[in-house]
Amino acid sequence: MLNAHLKLAAAALLASAAFAGSTHAQVVGDSSNTAKVKIDESTVNGGPHSSGEVGINVPALTSTQYVDFLGLQNVIGTDGNGVTTFTATTTDVDDHSTYGRFDFAKVGSHDIYFGEWSQTGSATAGDHTVYYGGTGATAAGNMPSSGTATYTVKGISNYASSGTPLSGTFTANFGTDTVTGSIQNSALKVNIGTADIVGSEILGFGTATATNPSTSATLASNGDVSGQFFGSAAQALAGIVSFSSNQYDTAFGGTKN
Repeated sequence: MLNAHLKLAAAALLASAAFAGSTHAQVVGDSSNTAKVKIDESTVNGGPHSSGEVGINVPALTSTQYVDFLGLQNVIGTDGNGVTTFTATTTDVDDHSTYGRFDFAKVGSHDIYFGEWSQTGSATAGDHTVYYGGTGATAAGNMPSSGTATYTVKGISNYASSGTPLSGTFTANFGTDTVTGSIQNSALKVNIGTADIVGSEILGFGTATATNPSTSATLASNGDVSGQFFGSAAQALAGIVSFSSNQYDTAFGGTKN
């Protein structure tokens, strides 16, 4: 049944693209490598897919084709961890004859998605890319100006190998405009350090580290954080952490406790 779903999803990706209104979805997002993955409003209509949703573009698609996460998730479903996996890989990172591997998840009931992509399905092949995108970004003027809030956060990195999301807690201090916290699984711990809240964005330059949680050995350092608060008053967040070694790049998303 899963193979049938994957074939249906792959066929739907071939549907013709049509632009939707640029203000319809107001998608906000980011990618660790925009040469490989772009996030914007979806444009593909056909099969389970609709324009005007949170969408993703990868090298096998034309530059104007953005496929909606919602359609992929509805066709393929999610595993026990809430992660949707679409696999149509090649053996060469430069062979874009098919779509690669997607692992992504939705942030609670919000219209927000985060995840990873690679052409071969390997995080070590050199094109491992993480991303997030969503609608309903918090307006800067609606951000809390004092107090703190904690967020239960899930992360995705090298899911093809680990099969387990990262999990942890982030703390937003709206008085000092900072976000701190970490997420981990048995293979990887990612600490965002102290990132800044700028408007309703989460930005950290060289603040993040990746370590082996079993040995505490440093795997990567000086990572950058790029994220966004969502909801009428910062009820959710999502973002990415990127390192010079993209093997440890991680996407994250979470909801306010």
